[in-house]
Amino acid sequence: MKHYGSLSIVLIVLGVLASCSSKSGGTARINFPKGFLWGVSTAAEQSEGGITNNDWYVWEQMGKTPPVGLADNFYNLYAEDFTNAQTMHLNAFRLTFEWSRIVPNKPANIYAPLIPADVDMREVNHYHAVISSLIAHGLVPVVTLTHYTVPQWVDDPAAYDKTSNSFTDGSLGGWTNTATAYAFANYAGFMAQQFSATVKYWLTENEPLPDTLAGYVLGQYPPGFMNISYLTATTMPFSASVVTVLKNMIQGHVLAYHAIHAAEPNAMVSIAKNSIYASAIPNDPASARAAVAFDHAYNLVYLDAVTRGVFDNGLTGTTFTELHPAWANTLDYIGVNYYSNDYVVPFSGILIPINAVPCDPTIGAVIPLNSLGCPAQNPSETQGLTDILTEYAQRYHLPMLITENGYGKADPIGKTRYIVQNIMAVKDAMDLGANMLGYLYWTMDYDYEWTSGYAQNFGLFYVDDFTSCTKPDCGLVPATATDFTRTSVQPAVDVYAAIAAGSSISPSIIDQYGH
Repeated sequence: MKHYGSLSIVLIVLGVLASCSSKSGGTARINFPKGFLWGVSTAAEQSEGGITNNDWYVWEQMGKTPPVGLADNFYNLYAEDFTNAQTMHLNAFRLTFEWSRIVPNKPANIYAPLIPADVDMREVNHYHAVISSLIAHGLVPVVTLTHYTVPQWVDDPAAYDKTSNSFTDGSLGGWTNTATAYAFANYAGFMAQQFSATVKYWLTENEPLPDTLAGYVLGQYPPGFMNISYLTATTMPFSASVVTVLKNMIQGHVLAYHAIHAAEPNAMVSIAKNSIYASAIPNDPASARAAVAFDHAYNLVYLDAVTRGVFDNGLTGTTFTELHPAWANTLDYIGVNYYSNDYVVPFSGILIPINAVPCDPTIGAVIPLNSLGCPAQNPSETQGLTDILTEYAQRYHLPMLITENGYGKADPIGKTRYIVQNIMAVKDAMDLGANMLGYLYWTMDYDYEWTSGYAQNFGLFYVDDFTSCTKPDCGLVPATATDFTRTSVQPAVDVYAAIAAGSSISPSIIDQYGH
């Protein structure tokens, strides 16, 4: 396997030496506090490969999405990736414990703590080896417990019967069923007991809002329900609405939070909250009102529930609010996944009762954005990152960790600028009072990107057989014959390494990539 080698190390040293001067052409060095986490994020389905008993695999077999294969083979090559991260002077690494590997079959009692018969200890021991290797490479583990996928016994989209509006194989029905929250919490508690001595930072759920939108609103992810018009319509199994799904995911997080803390009182537990900064079109009062409405529904409803114990069941800020004291204070920090600063427009045809639609490609896949009155281009993503972090800091007064932020275009210089400018945006938020724990870039290697297959390249390292890919799948599904050699994306890797090495952005890096 190719590693990031001696020439790169020389470049890092030169970059660090160049940053020793506090000024260069009038540009000041940007410093970050001691202990700041610099790292990368990954996800099991997208990087491990070879998972065949979760809902995404069923979705793939149904022809709903490009095949995954072995992805970038992280399951077997994790030590290679940890070595590359260590050589880059990173000190943190986010990964997923795949629920379907740990609990492959439906427990006899999903409301009871897991027993040995419920658990595949070979997979538990595999993750022990992964975490031990990670720590041996000087990396702090940040562990996600569910990253979009769930075991097939929780959700089997192929077993859904439209006539009876039920799942015919005994699967739980995903997050339409409150029972899923309890099953998830028992899995979380078991894993926390196993890893209480080695894992401090936990993320119970990855992006519950996009998970809800993709799986229960737009029908793009399993279980594949379409409810784009009315979010309060009780059209799914168990008389569930989209709002019900969101409440069940909140309940799952809350139960998992307490289960983790029961195993390790000093754990730091959160979610990875996808955050879209909602911008108003300039000089457009209707857009300004829509931006406030969307920000409330998308960014704040879930966070208000798990910090204040208040849930807006109408999503509008003007409807009946439920009080859930048991939900309050179940975030130790806020994990922030950030990719979008979207203009928002008023629209009453979809996402009712919010009646506000972001000018985002996800919505554009369903209805043309120009038909909604969206401008041709959204505002600066970088400024939106500062603004959303500042909003959260002022509203919730919790520490925050950037758990994802990435650039998926085939443009190495663009990737480098993206990293530098977004890290600068994080520092701007810190200067405005945000308590930031660190920055984790998405992602380590060229990986599988859900319905996009292998069409995007967020990675800091190419996987050689996929380096020249330009279409989904690239005509290749990763298998044992694939060349999984990692090759660094330059200059992005060297620049990020120089930043991590000195926990600062040198004047020369700012001058070259910060504008």
